[in-house]
Amino acid sequence: MSEILIQRTHTLGMEKARAIAAKWQQEAQDDWGMDCTYVANQTNEQGELQDRLNFERAGASGYLEVTASQLTMKLELGFLMASFKDKIEEKITSNLDKLLA
Repeated sequence: MSEILIQRTHTLGMEKARAIAAKWQQEAQDDWGMDCTYVANQTNEQGELQDRLNFERAGASGYLEVTASQLTMKLELGFLMASFKDKIEEKITSNLDKLLA
């Protein structure tokens, strides 16, 4: 398995960060065939409010954690997808940065 971890800090607050996560979820479902589940209003280890978008498809699974100040994405790639890790990471990074701009 190959892993991608992307973290972005932001100053958008929780509501705008949730909107970004919703846009990313829609793109993940429509463009990449991801099955997504959104879990809102959890508390993370630091006591912050956090939402978590879990996603998966054949050969890839992961999550996007959303807080008022940070987005964290972790993606696990299966054996066949691992050979495309650099391109996948570049595409996801570009996509998140565009959504945060």
